[in-house]
Amino acid sequence: MPTPETPRHIYALVPVQEELAASDYAPMEQARLLADRCNGHAAALLIGNTPEPAIQRAEALGMDAVWVCATAPGARPLEPRQLAAAYAALLRAPDAPPHDGSSVFFAAAGRAGEEIAARLAALLAGKAMGRCESWDIDATGILHAHRMAFGGRLQIDMECREGPFLAVVHSAGSTVPAVRDRSPIAMHQCRAPESLPPAYPTAYTDRNETHASLDGARLVVSGGRGIGDAQGFEALYGLAERLGGAVGASLPAIDAGWAPVARQVGQSGKYVSPEIYLAVGISGTPQHLAGIAPHVRLIAINRDDEAEIFKHAQIGIVADWKEFLPALARALDA
Repeated sequence: MPTPETPRHIYALVPVQEELAASDYAPMEQARLLADRCNGHAAALLIGNTPEPAIQRAEALGMDAVWVCATAPGARPLEPRQLAAAYAALLRAPDAPPHDGSSVFFAAAGRAGEEIAARLAALLAGKAMGRCESWDIDATGILHAHRMAFGGRLQIDMECREGPFLAVVHSAGSTVPAVRDRSPIAMHQCRAPESLPPAYPTAYTDRNETHASLDGARLVVSGGRGIGDAQGFEALYGLAERLGGAVGASLPAIDAGWAPVARQVGQSGKYVSPEIYLAVGISGTPQHLAGIAPHVRLIAINRDDEAEIFKHAQIGIVADWKEFLPALARALDA
């Protein structure tokens, strides 16, 4: 464990590209929060060709240091396995960011972040912690990570004794750290690795639908069994388009054929981390809720006032969606 003379180093792994969603900054938010709790050192490791927005976010969060590894302008974004190799090279360089067996590395929750964290754990002979929800420090100074399993019905408590530790995290949401007076951020420029694993050969095919993708959506309008039929989902697509969001669906709606499998949210579907999740006609099973990030503001519309979903919603509306959604659409158009 680190001593007061050797503070724990908490690193945010942030691949930078032209457009970053709010969830992409989650590692920096969580690194700053954890470093404050353990009197540690929070830094961001940025790899990509457009680091400026991420640098500004790091400054706003009061990160202690930023390490920038800039790739060639206009270069194709690196794939997760290439990013893992690039981070490993950065951490093995003679002038590498200081790290040891107590260091913690955060990546953003999602398929890419989870692959980066797992691959980097293997390259550093570290511990892959998976998707962690919260962190504690006990009286002896040992760091504990908490993650959910079995659709949120079980919490796993992991002791972080000998690492380094690599985890994926969600946005801190309303607990994003407030900027306090800190020393100026330390900037470090690094050379991009000369050799990386080759990119996988890819072929592009046209999407089968024109509606916005769930991946990275900041607002999700999701329908469940209570929608009733595929025609009902057309109303959800229309509302999502008005709101600049994407449509999701619960497993019963997918099984009924009302929406494609790519739109399933839940334990056996996609994990989403929007700012707002509008659940329409969804009962609120643990398996479905396991696919929604904990910090998301959940708005539920259901005609059953005893539906489980209302126990997890910030706003609950007891109504028939066939009456409520058209009224909402008219209000939005006005």
